Amino acid sequence: MFVLSLSGRPGHGRTAVDPVPALLAALEELDLPLAPERTAGPDALVLAGRAEEALEVLLRAAEVGGFALGLGVGAVQRPLPGSVREIAGPAVTAADAALRAARATSEVPLAVRAADDRHRDTAADVQAVLRLVCWMIRARSRGQWEAVRALRREPDATQARLAEQLGVTQQTVSRAVKTSGWREESAAHPLAVRLLSMIDLTSAR
Repeated sequence: MFVLSLSGRPGHGRTAVDPVPALLAALEELDLPLAPERTAGPDALVLAGRAEEALEVLLRAAEVGGFALGLGVGAVQRPLPGSVREIAGPAVTAADAALRAARATSEVPLAVRAADDRHRDTAADVQAVLRLVCWMIRARSRGQWEAVRALRREPDATQARLAEQLGVTQQTVSRAVKTSGWREESAAHPLAVRLLSMIDLTSAR
């Protein structure tokens, strides 16, 4: 399982406001084992059952901005409780440790920890990939971000369709996608999923 512990960093997002409501709204449509929740102040907790879900949560959190993010991979106690705030187990401990490390990281505040210490190197590898992905997301202009977000929602859409949705020209969309690094970023997604899955599949669930 994947536990994502997020802590708001005032003044570090796209706005200086509390980022948790925007995060929870961005995660509403995802099919997660438990509903994400605010824990305290500008902090939130998310539980994901699959590597693909964990990556999607991370991408959406990076798009919202303003968070330090700790990702813990490992087992959680079963049966699952009614609230994500009540989950317990090695993955929760790993997520807490990851969040402490993320808070101490000034450039890209994200860290990954595996509950099983045998996976330390793999966790470091996926952390490097995810930090690069988040750096690319953070470096985008508003126009690039809007074009990429539209493309993520509808990967097979033509640039003409995206332009219509965004109310801009097709040339603007083409330029925004090309300069956003989206193709390079998305090419790294399968690697991140494979590395996270390697840790998860050999951890007690």
